[in-house]
Amino acid sequence: MNNCGYNIVAIIPARGGSKAIPRKNVRHLNGKPLIAYTIQAAKKSLFISKVIVSTDDDEIANIAREYGAEVILRPENLASDEVPLDPVIYDAVQKIEQQEKAYDYIVTIQPTSPLLKTETIDSILKKLIEEQLDTVLTAFDDRHLSWKKQDNTYIPNYSERKNRQYLPFEYRETGAVLASKRNVITPNNRIGDKISLYEVDKNERVDIDSPMDWWIAEKLLNKKRVIIRVDGYKEIGLGHIYRSLTLANGIMDHELIFLMNNQHQLGIDIVKSQNFTVETFDDNAMHKISEIKPDIIINDILDTKKEYILNLKEMGIKVFNFEDLGSGAEYADAVFNALYPGSVPSGNFFTGEKYYCARNEFLNIKPKKIASKVNNILLTYGGTDPNNLTLKTLNSITKSKHDFKVTIILGPGYTYEDALNEKINKLSKEVTICRSVKNIAEFMLNADIIFSSAGRTMYEIAMVGTPAIIIAQNYREMTHLFGHNYNGFVNLGIHLENSEDDILNTLDRLVIDEDLRRKMNKRMLNHDLTNGLKRVTDIIFKK
Repeated sequence: MNNCGYNIVAIIPARGGSKAIPRKNVRHLNGKPLIAYTIQAAKKSLFISKVIVSTDDDEIANIAREYGAEVILRPENLASDEVPLDPVIYDAVQKIEQQEKAYDYIVTIQPTSPLLKTETIDSILKKLIEEQLDTVLTAFDDRHLSWKKQDNTYIPNYSERKNRQYLPFEYRETGAVLASKRNVITPNNRIGDKISLYEVDKNERVDIDSPMDWWIAEKLLNKKRVIIRVDGYKEIGLGHIYRSLTLANGIMDHELIFLMNNQHQLGIDIVKSQNFTVETFDDNAMHKISEIKPDIIINDILDTKKEYILNLKEMGIKVFNFEDLGSGAEYADAVFNALYPGSVPSGNFFTGEKYYCARNEFLNIKPKKIASKVNNILLTYGGTDPNNLTLKTLNSITKSKHDFKVTIILGPGYTYEDALNEKINKLSKEVTICRSVKNIAEFMLNADIIFSSAGRTMYEIAMVGTPAIIIAQNYREMTHLFGHNYNGFVNLGIHLENSEDDILNTLDRLVIDEDLRRKMNKRMLNHDLTNGLKRVTDIIFKK
């Protein structure tokens, strides 16, 4: 007896002779036989007293018993694919009741619905009992502009063309569950007079009838809940935000949630503008993580603490970090660092340019062809430019005697625009300001020389091949090994140690030295930076 006081039996009809996918009921879907999913879902029900598999196949019978179901072998005349389910279920009920007691309710569950949840089965039975219905079956709202064929003519099933949400409700059966009172079960019927539908979600409606259905079910069964923990603000810039968005855009098969600190609205606004789900916290990220219950956390917050990572691991969460040199790094499942190597010689560290995650706009960009004359100089110092290297560089290069135009790209967190505009108004050189551009690859391609800081933008510049002068915003950027002469950059080091004359002299040398610019271009383009995102996601989801 179950918890509801009624005798309820679940019958799972499973033939061995499936044709579209041969032997589908015993084939392994994501690690176990297809039929095992519905057996396990039914076995966990609070309402169901017994789970029966009706089959004509010995292998199906053995697997059913292995997963805790009882088996009734159906006769040969009920085993062909032309036979409807009504007589099959009636046969099973008759045989059960001959052996033991009578049942109050009979639940038919199709083995081809591997995403059916126990909670759904229980909700159906609760509805059936409490509302004193004869039958409840699973369905979904399938409103659409449909047609029918009549006398060789196509006729619409609607009177007025409307958007889907304004069409009248139209439900389609999923076939997953059909639950009825025992007294309506006959050799030719399982549906009584008092009927209701139970709407299931888009995952549970999957019914495996073709290889495409199988592929979809496997994708959904493998779907993980992933938190991307990231922030962006003036002091650390927005590179972490943009890298996380690149990563998110490369993950299609899983549920993504950005977890961000309420104190840093700049980064939150950027992520929300891309229509990703954002959850925020005030001062306790762990409390929010406990609520969300992720399978995976990707931390793009620089250094982590040992206690934080171990707490996540104790919750059964897989942990992947970017650019983490903190005490928690060696306890993560993997740490990716395209910019500098870690100090711990561990198998979970993946360092170097192979793990740079390129944005889509750079993947198909045509390589830069070096011109003999420098006409355009681009200044791009990231999302916030905390040390206002934009203004310092502009002050320097506009003293040059060479004739060129200057384009400045400002990020959404740049806060020195008044001073910058005041300077530009006093200049004779042509200077254009662009804010928060969406096509920075084109700007880089159109430039002849680029000034930038020593962050991830260096990799983007290398993918284009435009000669670049690098100035580090902070000492951490000084450890970014990619931005050096052997990769095609002129690296001036930390901004504090560079005078305006240093910047001007470096620019003037590049302007007049076409051969040097061609060498820089060649060294940059020698790097293949297109496959890092795939490498990173392969590691995350294969682990």
